[in-house]
Amino acid sequence: MRIAVVGIGLMGRPVAQRLVDAGHEVTVHSRRKESAEEVLAAGASWADSAAAAGDGADLAIAFLPDPDTVEAAVLGPSGLLAAAAPPAVVADMSTSPPELARRLAVAATDRGVEALDAPVSGGPMGAAAGTLTIMAGGSAEAFERARPAFEVLGTPVLIGGPGAGQSVKLVNQLLIGGIAGGIADAWALAGALGLDPEVVADVVGRGLGTGPLLDFMWPRLVRGDLAPGFKVDHMIKDLALAEAAGEEHGLDLAAGRSARERYRWLSDAGGGDLGTQALYRHAVRDRPDAPTAPVAEEDDRP
Repeated sequence: MRIAVVGIGLMGRPVAQRLVDAGHEVTVHSRRKESAEEVLAAGASWADSAAAAGDGADLAIAFLPDPDTVEAAVLGPSGLLAAAAPPAVVADMSTSPPELARRLAVAATDRGVEALDAPVSGGPMGAAAGTLTIMAGGSAEAFERARPAFEVLGTPVLIGGPGAGQSVKLVNQLLIGGIAGGIADAWALAGALGLDPEVVADVVGRGLGTGPLLDFMWPRLVRGDLAPGFKVDHMIKDLALAEAAGEEHGLDLAAGRSARERYRWLSDAGGGDLGTQALYRHAVRDRPDAPTAPVAEEDDRP
């Protein structure tokens, strides 16, 4: 397949790399060309705009940090739908509002293009390993067209029509945001009580407290590794989208709101580029002897 990948950051980079390795013809575009150096060296081609990347492509994938950037990359004057020969399918694999997914689908149809909202779960490690869960919204026809590429990246599931994939992703992020906060607090409490973190992980891992997020976060906290699998600032954005969706339907998502406020504190304290495991800093903020770690150098801005 001819595939465009727009946004070469924490997720877009391993996705593009995996598609190149699978033999697809990949063209990439990102705000900073240097972020694409690895995938260009592996055989991808560079384009100076999203429109140029997507021109004549079978599939265009967007992995971008916020809804405004997604909208510009798809609908803008240099966006994917502005290409002389727009891609057959445009898939937004970022986390965006369901309403935006539905609007992109209408605009794509007007250009004779199929659109999918196809956000993912599994993080950069899942992208590199091809074990992402891909939550797709859109037509069955568009899904089948994109399936060969999606199956290189993980397990695709067609949830429903436009916006359905993003809706499931907001539920996913609400769960992860709260669970990550609980793990960070558990880490802080274990340290304050003088417990051996390896023993805690072994004992907790035998009961209902276990899970893949604990397995991901706890060893990193043991190593003092706060580099992002998922950035704090991105979690704030996703939880805000989930809250907004809840309010639209008359729900008070108190746990999500509390989690977002704590992540916001960490971001305001300079930790917006850290991984969500850094939320333990909120729990220890009144202890001057609490350990800290430098802001991660990894930059996933597109």
